[in-house]
Amino acid sequence: MASERKSPFLGALRPSFPCTGADLRAARACELVVLGRRFGNSSAELEAEYGPYESTTSFGAVFVPDGTAVAAIRLIRNGRQGLKSLNDAAAAPWLLPVHATCQAADIDPTSTWDVGSFGVDSVTVGATRRATLALWSVLFGAFRDNKVASFVAILDVGARRPIASLGVQMLDLPGAVPASYLGSSASVPVYRHVRDLHRLHLSRFADVHQQVFHGRGVIGMDPRGCQPGAFELEAA
Repeated sequence: MASERKSPFLGALRPSFPCTGADLRAARACELVVLGRRFGNSSAELEAEYGPYESTTSFGAVFVPDGTAVAAIRLIRNGRQGLKSLNDAAAAPWLLPVHATCQAADIDPTSTWDVGSFGVDSVTVGATRRATLALWSVLFGAFRDNKVASFVAILDVGARRPIASLGVQMLDLPGAVPASYLGSSASVPVYRHVRDLHRLHLSRFADVHQQVFHGRGVIGMDPRGCQPGAFELEAA
């Protein structure tokens, strides 16, 4: 029997960052569905974990014509509370000396963003790949338009292979090892410098580079929605 969730993917995909109004509510709902299904996270848990960073948080998402978000990202900018992934890496179970760790990895927190969540509401193989590629283009478009030099995250090890298959190869923070984290049995603090990743991706993964970084060639998505300037925070 065909899934009732397949039909929306037959239409266009609309990228958006930063999300506001109904788009923001839909993006948050998508995040909750994905994290709840994958890691058992509840809305109360997400609020407790991410609430302190709300003032420096923005969401991006990919929408289908009925306004449903089928993929969403939570991005956290550096502010008074710092970056959640770095703060959590400094706490148990990792206890990393984050200042020294950032120096070793050449991370400047003032020009670094935190990928707090990255989730795609899976339906079918083809549809999920389309939504995933579209969401990556939102992520990298946001980095481009807001002059983000580096990004950090805490990555579930099970997600590492599918991410790397698209050429987005993350680096472990120095000294970090996989450990239990927010419902994940094994996650690790990671980082990447955007310019280095862009250069490597263009040379080694040319077949998907335009899709991942620029939204060009993603079936059902108009690349003009990802053009330079489309994802500026100041324009929101």
